[in-house]
Amino acid sequence: MTSFGADRSQEILPAPREREQSALRSAIALLVQWFRRPDQFDSFTRYLASKGLELSVRLIVINSLASVVVAMSLLRFSDAGVHNHVTSVVNGVIIAVTVGMIVLFSLLPTLTRKWSYLFVVYAELGVVIGVFLNRDPFIGLIQCIVFALIGGYIAYFHNARLQTAHMILASVVLVLIARQVAVSEDPALAIALSLVVATGIVVIPFASQFVLSILGSDAESSDVDPLTGLLNRRGLQRAIDEFGVGGRNSHDLSCVVVIVDVDKFKTVNDSYGHEQGDLVLREFAVRLRRCGTSHALSARFGGDEFVLVDMIGKRAGPALAENLRRNMRLLDNDPVVTTSIGMAMPSSVLSGYVSEVELAGLFRLADAAMYEAKASGGDRVVVTHTQL
Repeated sequence: MTSFGADRSQEILPAPREREQSALRSAIALLVQWFRRPDQFDSFTRYLASKGLELSVRLIVINSLASVVVAMSLLRFSDAGVHNHVTSVVNGVIIAVTVGMIVLFSLLPTLTRKWSYLFVVYAELGVVIGVFLNRDPFIGLIQCIVFALIGGYIAYFHNARLQTAHMILASVVLVLIARQVAVSEDPALAIALSLVVATGIVVIPFASQFVLSILGSDAESSDVDPLTGLLNRRGLQRAIDEFGVGGRNSHDLSCVVVIVDVDKFKTVNDSYGHEQGDLVLREFAVRLRRCGTSHALSARFGGDEFVLVDMIGKRAGPALAENLRRNMRLLDNDPVVTTSIGMAMPSSVLSGYVSEVELAGLFRLADAAMYEAKASGGDRVVVTHTQL
């Protein structure tokens, strides 16, 4: 028979507590990781494009807006819905704006992040106004379930910070309208229905995004740089292989490769710490995205080197170079941070597919131009043209 004794018990008994604390720390770490993850619009739309589902998603958004038009129109004929001149006017404005959104999303060549955010903001405001527009608050309480649809959209296309703001807004609106139902009609019914709606607008979108983010992190880590949210080297290669840069080509477009290297980045890390260095890299990632078109491929090749691959008009080269020169500098930053940029594009407009050999040639020229910019003191753009 083994006896542990008092001293031995003291060593063994705290272990479960330590395991519980470790599990709690892991859960908190996962939650923080989820909350800090960059917006997943680009990565998810690339996935949809690779599966040929872009049109399907667009149709879902358009049909959702059409459903809002039908529902708001029917409320004009309900005694419990629109009930005076003011609510009738507001209802009509919502219908008209929603129809405009349908036309807009039908005509847009590509659903960009900017338009996606516009859709979310409009949907949030429309639901908030619609909930309080009815004579009967019970109808508004039922309408709160639409928040769940918005939350589901955010879960797939955007980040945890937007999801959190959405859940806070939806919860506040739900509490306010439920209170009206409780006061004017049936408190028990208000509580019961509020719990059901709350599950839809809070638990389901939160759980969906959290699980998707955690389960997808390993798959995305091979293609996406976790610090900036840009593609990494492998991700850029895969994106080019899957979508190409010639697929969007025409007689008016040419491929351009840009390589950006942060000047004296080691000094930033040594003098101000790696946290400040990470902030600098994130800011440059945001600015690089802004310089390209909606179809551009932006990547971080590791360290302080970035790449942009895009298709631009035959006369757009100087404008892109100036845009890069102006945006890829942090003159109001402490410390001031600049970049050396190499840009390569063909001397004449390409026609047809851009081959791997041609693209590799542009990469070599852009890399050489970047080193030329750096050797000249940095904080400049060197543009080179070639016959492919």
